[in-house]
Amino acid sequence: MKNIGLLTKSYIMRNYKAIFLSAFSGILLCILIYIMGQFVGSVTLSKIQIGVVDYDKSILSSDFKAYLSEELDYQLVEHESYDYLSELLIDKSISSIIEIPKDFYDTFASGHDGYIHITSTDDFENAAFLEAYMNSYLAGVRLLSSSAEGDEEAFDRLIAEYKEVKIPISKAVAFDFDLDKFRQKEGFHNTIGFFLQIVFALGMVLSFMIIDDRSGGIYNRVTVTPVKPVQYIAGNSIFGLILSLVMVVIYCAYINFMGIDIGFPVYKLFFLMLLLSLFVTCFIVVSSILIRSKSGVSALIMGYCVLGAILGGAYFPIDFAPESLQNMSKILPQFWFMDAIRKLMKNPMADISSNIIIMGLFTVLAFLIGAVLFSQNYKKG
Repeated sequence: MKNIGLLTKSYIMRNYKAIFLSAFSGILLCILIYIMGQFVGSVTLSKIQIGVVDYDKSILSSDFKAYLSEELDYQLVEHESYDYLSELLIDKSISSIIEIPKDFYDTFASGHDGYIHITSTDDFENAAFLEAYMNSYLAGVRLLSSSAEGDEEAFDRLIAEYKEVKIPISKAVAFDFDLDKFRQKEGFHNTIGFFLQIVFALGMVLSFMIIDDRSGGIYNRVTVTPVKPVQYIAGNSIFGLILSLVMVVIYCAYINFMGIDIGFPVYKLFFLMLLLSLFVTCFIVVSSILIRSKSGVSALIMGYCVLGAILGGAYFPIDFAPESLQNMSKILPQFWFMDAIRKLMKNPMADISSNIIIMGLFTVLAFLIGAVLFSQNYKKG
């Protein structure tokens, strides 16, 4: 224990700036909860945007656009170029494109039947509602047109009278929705992906430290001392764990003190993050002993970090991925970490014992591999 304590203390003294970096990372995660929550909330609750090309520019087309924007609460993106709106539609910046033909007003004013053209891609639900609203509006205009019997002045008068008629609409809340809680949960859920990236990035400090030990001869001197392989690995692991622990404590403390609703108790989140941080630390130690160059170990760690976060389901549900990728993801501790988070967000009392056991086994395996690699150098020394 004495050797482990001395190793850990020396690492902290040599890399005290890394502690401040870890604290900054924790503060950054706290800020991201708010930023991501606000962003997801604004995107989710934003108005549906519709592109409009008005070739007619008449009182009837203006009335139809007012019907869409004022009564149906659509956000209209008007432009004279259909090609420009087509690019927005392809980029999914707008839901659909509405083309109001040039003779839109004249057709109805003369007693004939008119139309409006709608273009959409894969936003079928919104397109179906939009078409239903449009047909309802056109049905009313057809009644006014038939009543005017081709008299343009009578048609204008009927439109003006129709616009003045106030039809009361009763509205009720379809379901209870707490916007603040929604933003808090979404902010938390979206910061988990950042945590999976940052915890590996902090581990790079430990990896560079071990590589510097090897290049500077410190590593070789340790191997010929009474320090056992397990003690060396433990000393490195404790220092790496302290780096991650500072970030995790700040993050979880912020969630607890600010009363942020993440869907389950904060202590469970703290335990899961601590367990994953321990695996990351052991993985970093193994990678640093196995690879001698900083560029090589950086490529390995960041590659594994990004791949693990993606296959683990940090950015999108892995259930939508091909079956082969789903099976591959189960050999990554990030998957079991994210799976536990998702279970707890759905049910705070969910059983995550299997996730904890598997993550613990990953950690033990990484620790033992590191001890074996160090012991080989120990025997050579």
